[in-house]
Amino acid sequence: MVHEKQSLFRTVFAMMINPKEAMKGISETKWYFSMIISGLAFCLFFLQTGLDLYKTGQKGIKFVILSAGAGLAYGMLIIPIISFIVWVFLKVIKSDKGLLWTVSSFCLSYSGALIYGCLGLIFSLFLGWRTSVAFGVSGVLWAVGPMIVTAREMTGGKISVSVPVATIFSALVLVSWAFWGSI
Repeated sequence: MVHEKQSLFRTVFAMMINPKEAMKGISETKWYFSMIISGLAFCLFFLQTGLDLYKTGQKGIKFVILSAGAGLAYGMLIIPIISFIVWVFLKVIKSDKGLLWTVSSFCLSYSGALIYGCLGLIFSLFLGWRTSVAFGVSGVLWAVGPMIVTAREMTGGKISVSVPVATIFSALVLVSWAFWGSI
């Protein structure tokens, strides 16, 4: 069976809706595209956090701009670094997946967060809603499913390893986001 090359748009939606199927095309997806997806997802998530704090008078406009930049850096640097740590850990368990595959997969897991981020920004700007929890956190939680699928691929289907890995990964992300909002 010949696997036809997916469009980038389709890859994002596939990773959100059917991550197991999307995994088949991960090797064709450029690692930097995956990091851009993750970067944009967190840029929008952190931007919404900044906007929410701005709307409540807790922070100024500089914090909103700083939040967007911090989110972009978070998605393009921190998520790949955490992916690298997971890759090293799972290599010990004899994973046959490469580093770039792992980074791409974990970064693309945030495809849903990117979509939620876009929707949240629309609701924030046009309806005045505070959206970082309703849309931002929901998007990050949506990434847990694709991360479990990624970890299962890396462990040969071991759910006893993949669920804790995805849970710890997600918990680190949410705790660090909460820390950012409290600065």
